[in-house]
Formats: sequence, structure tokens, C-alpha cells
Amino acid sequence: MTRIITKSLSGILEELELNNKSYVTLDELAELARKHEVLTKPSLIASRLKKNGWLLPTQQRGVWEFASASMAGPYSKNDPLMEIKAFQLLNPKIICYVCLQTAAWVMGLADRVPAHAELAFSEIPRRKLPDNITSFKYTPKLEVNVVRGVPCLAPESIVVHIATKPDLVKSWNGVMEWLPDVVYETEIDEFLIEISDKNDSIRRRTGYLLEGMYPDAADAIYNSIEKPYSKIRFGPRKQSIRNDEKWKIADTILPFSTREVEKVK
Repeated sequence: MTRIITKSLSGILEELELNNKSYVTLDELAELARKHEVLTKPSLIASRLKKNGWLLPTQQRGVWEFASASMAGPYSKNDPLMEIKAFQLLNPKIICYVCLQTAAWVMGLADRVPAHAELAFSEIPRRKLPDNITSFKYTPKLEVNVVRGVPCLAPESIVVHIATKPDLVKSWNGVMEWLPDVVYETEIDEFLIEISDKNDSIRRRTGYLLEGMYPDAADAIYNSIEKPYSKIRFGPRKQSIRNDEKWKIADTILPFSTREVEKVK
């Protein structure tokens, strides 16, 4: 498909190509317009680039996907993380991280990314999130690394986040398709760092979850907990499926015993 490159906007398009831009914001267009002495309003520049097939919409107003010349037309790369990247470009001061299965997929530890990308926030933002993003509240202790262009929870943080509120998980059978691969990438010392600022209940649920998959880590967490303690739930407040006396946990949600899960480390 032939796309028009107008003389007035050729410098802006050339720079977007040279910088290998995947996404562009209205502010970036304004900066490029000043640099190339284009007097047209940034919003009108965006409108013309959209009309000619160079910019594609996202759910974030003021952020577009750039369809470079290599795409041979106004075609999206269909990046599953597009709306997360667009949100972050528009809100650089909001701290967030991909989590759960999305984080596992980003790190190559899950076969597929969920239909609704999962994003954890230290504080849930008031502004509306894209429709295909599910938000959670979680603050990691371990350093967050950027993978595939998005900040991603460390493997240990993914596990502790799940243990923080197990009833947030829609399908534990689905989680167990990728969680063992995540646990395989973890280390005991890193778990102890991640739980160091978490409360006793989160620590116990984390250790309970790791009992079969990574018993050495479970033992290290157990030894870091003050005893005795009262019973807590793993899951919502309902009748327990099983009771674990070591961790003093009433499991109300898991369709399996954590002690019978295959050891991965």
C-alpha cells in the first residue's frame, strides 16, 4: 500500500524512522515540529499522519502506534503490551509493573499472554485504565527490570504477589501451567528479601505455596517466621478444603495440595 509523505512532514517522519519509534505522543510530535520548524499544530500533524496511515490509534488519547515504512502499510505490530506501553508513555510518573501471567510471558516463562494484561501499581491510579488492562495493588521489594520494553516483577515478586491475595487468581489450574517455571528461576535469598517488608500472613502463604515446588525456600521462609501464630486462610473466607498445621493455614481455594506439587528446585 502506497502512503503519502508530504514535504512539510517528511522531516518528522524521517526522524521517527531513524529513532525506530514504536509509539509517539502528542508532546513528541510538538517537539519534532519545533525542531523541523513546522508551524502546523501538533494535533493537526497527528491528524494528517493518521489520515495517511503513519499513525495508528491506541486507547490512550495522545498516544499512537507508529507504522514505520517497514510495515509496508498502516498495519499494527499487534504488540500484546501496546496499551501498557501507551499508558506509561502518557503517565511516566505513575509507578507500575507487569505482574502475574503477563510478567511470566514477558520473561518467556508462560506460553501465552492473557487477554487482559495484568499491571500492578503501588497506588491504583484514579485515571481510567485501558479496557484490556487488569490492575492490582502490589509494591515489590526486589528491583524491577525492564523486559520487552515494560517494567516487570522479578520471579520471586510474582510468587509473593500471588500469595498476597490468592483469591485474585481466576484459575489455579491455569496458573500451575506457568508458575513452576517461574519458581525454577527463583532464589532463596531473593525470596527472603522480597518478604522482608511483608506481613506474617503473606510470608506464611508464600511458604505454604512453595512447600512442594521449592521446599528449601519454604523451609527458609518458615525459619524466618516468629512462632506461635494463629490460623489464617489461603483464599476467600469460606469452608476450608484442607488444613496445614505447619503453616497454620486453612486452604479454601487450591484444587491441589501444595505438598504434592512436583519439586522444581
